[in-house]
Amino acid sequence: MKLREILSYIPKEQLRMFALEYQVDRQVKKLSGEVMFYLLLFSSLNVRHNSLRTLEQFYSSPTFTGLFDKPIKHAKYNSISDRLRTINADYFKAIFESVLSRYSDSYLKPKDNIIAFDSTIVTLSSKLLKTGMKVGSYQGVNGIKFSMAFSSVPVKSKLFTQRVYSSEDVALKELIVECPLSRDNILLFDMGIQSRNTFDEFTDKHFTFVTRIREIARYRVMSKNPVEIRETASMVIQSDYNVRLFNKENKETRHIFRLIIARLKEKDEEIYFLTNHADYSATEIAELYKRRWEIEVFFKFIKQHLDFSHLLSRNENGMKVEMYMTLITAILLIVYKKENGLSGYKMAKLKLAIEIESLLIKEIVLICGGDPSGVDRLWVPS
Repeated sequence: MKLREILSYIPKEQLRMFALEYQVDRQVKKLSGEVMFYLLLFSSLNVRHNSLRTLEQFYSSPTFTGLFDKPIKHAKYNSISDRLRTINADYFKAIFESVLSRYSDSYLKPKDNIIAFDSTIVTLSSKLLKTGMKVGSYQGVNGIKFSMAFSSVPVKSKLFTQRVYSSEDVALKELIVECPLSRDNILLFDMGIQSRNTFDEFTDKHFTFVTRIREIARYRVMSKNPVEIRETASMVIQSDYNVRLFNKENKETRHIFRLIIARLKEKDEEIYFLTNHADYSATEIAELYKRRWEIEVFFKFIKQHLDFSHLLSRNENGMKVEMYMTLITAILLIVYKKENGLSGYKMAKLKLAIEIESLLIKEIVLICGGDPSGVDRLWVPS
């Protein structure tokens, strides 16, 4: 699959339709929604460490301006900053949801009913970032939390700046409740969510989940389940109980949950899995939880290779724009990786960046009245 097929996920006509719907180009003489979209997309794929000044340089380059049907006016970095603050972030959300829908129709299978939830924090000096939450015991540092749902690709994301959302019992719960879910979905989340009321509430909503709880958790055993297969490659299942958990007020949960206790072979320590899934075996539950690691790998990728650890804007609207553009770029890279049989994100980004440069050169050649096929003979990524 080539770059042009990837970009067909977001036809220009659709960008213009969304621009009308969300009025992003109303009273705007330059930096239209379409221009901002391509600027953020192509710069994230071509620039290792993005910034407003690198956006200005990329925007001014002949290769970028050659993308458009008509000349685009020069814009300084402060104009780009202002546009990030004011452009309707829902425009980018609509593009993300459209790309996700296209991906889901083509690639998602029944096995992808598993959704992992987690959060990552981007920090900045409190002198630069006035909003945001305090991060641990660090002085003079504020953090912005991005919570995501992930099922082979990101399917939903929320940005949190208020201190109350430093607790995953608040942030992740809100994301999960707002996420479009079916009874077939199995939700994976880590020990950030510990509220017994939340476990009850999820069960009331027919959310099936697998998580971990702390070893000091208090519980009452209601019955014991047989364990037919006790061993996996990394752990030994010790017991599988049906339990009621106690909360901080010493009250029991309304629902009965399965508590699976296992011992890690390598570290020789116990871990406690909690689920309201009745059908899977204890070893299947333990193996299922390991898939939560996929979202950790995704966070590492977007921070290291899509520069998500750096904030282009310190305004909440601008942060949302950056969040949605990162998710859009990530899905396009995942499609490119799948279709071209590539094993890692890094190589997919490198090859796609080379194709982008080739595409932009073709556009310039066309504008100059030349033959764009000559570019392929000179430079085609292998």
